[in-house]
Amino acid sequence: MRRWGLPLIILLSLALTLFGLLRPRPDPGTLVAVTETKLGSFTREVSGNALVEAETYTLNFNRAGRVARVWVREGQSVEAGQLLAELELSREREDLAAAQAQLSALQARLQASRFDAEVTRRNLQRQLAQAQEQLGLTRRLLAIGAASQAELDNLGRQVVQLEGQLESAAAQAKASQRDIQAQLEAQQAQIQSLQRTITDAQLRAPLAGIVTEVGIKVGESASTAAGGIRIVRAGSVRVRARLPEAQALEVKPGMPAHIELDALPGQRLSAKVERLSAVAEVQGQGGSAVLPVFLRFTEAAARSVKPGFTGTARVIVLSLPQATLVPLETLVEENGRSFVWVVDKETHTVKKQPVTVRSRNLTQAAVEGVSPGVWIVSLPPQTLKDGAKVRYNPPASGTSQGS
Repeated sequence: MRRWGLPLIILLSLALTLFGLLRPRPDPGTLVAVTETKLGSFTREVSGNALVEAETYTLNFNRAGRVARVWVREGQSVEAGQLLAELELSREREDLAAAQAQLSALQARLQASRFDAEVTRRNLQRQLAQAQEQLGLTRRLLAIGAASQAELDNLGRQVVQLEGQLESAAAQAKASQRDIQAQLEAQQAQIQSLQRTITDAQLRAPLAGIVTEVGIKVGESASTAAGGIRIVRAGSVRVRARLPEAQALEVKPGMPAHIELDALPGQRLSAKVERLSAVAEVQGQGGSAVLPVFLRFTEAAARSVKPGFTGTARVIVLSLPQATLVPLETLVEENGRSFVWVVDKETHTVKKQPVTVRSRNLTQAAVEGVSPGVWIVSLPPQTLKDGAKVRYNPPASGTSQGS
């Protein structure tokens, strides 16, 4: 009996093991990844490369010299005609003051000369009138024998002499005044030349705008080839975005946008679509077509933006304040219809649920036909069927915002 005990024990153990291996087991279900539908805002964007453009003017002095003052700094707003910088002008200003004083003296001389000439003319004309009157009276007296021929001849010579003096005085006054006038014109020309020199030594803004670069410093030698001062015309800064032609057709003037510039990492500057170009462009040789779209910044922070900055423009073509959101990888497309696999949390089975896609962006879709907070299968296997059992880890809950 003892000799059969050990084999029986071994045989019984093998039988029990075989029974355990061959008996039917419950289906554990297909292993799937599960996510939760969210309630949140949804936006769809059209994006493309962006380039900041503006009407830019680089201003330089019209003459060489040493910089005496710089009145502006980068980022400062200026008005048309405002003084930006000037060269040293102490000698020129002294020369101008002296020339203006000399001009005033010449003007006084000319006025005095005209006054003296007028006084002399009137005196001589009065004397001539008296002599002519006396000459006529003497002629009448000579006719009745009350005056001599010698008196008449003497008065005749006085009249001729006075007429000559009057003519000579007029000629002398004219010559003197012509000489003074010539000196005045020469002095005025000198003053104009000095004023031009001073004007050329002053750098003024030709229009209202913002100073974006100051390339000159006090004490340095300036020339027409220097860096100068760069001004962007007020209101001229804009963004040229190149959007894919198919998506650009959704863009309309007035749509909101935001600009992300490489030079300002982490900043999203608000903008608005101003207009669309009437002509599309081709990217490179044989490349796809893009449509230039022009945008304007709508916030004060854009004052730090400079022409030439590059980045990405994103135009918001659709915004839904509240929608049910699902990740794109949960959607199944069949025969032109969209579905999601909804998980029954109690039975751990799935159901194929039709949904209507309101819109989609790069990561999410706004849908109808399923409620927020429902668990759905992400990247569902093609073998999944209605009512199939599934295994999964519960997803993290929370609200979301689509973009």
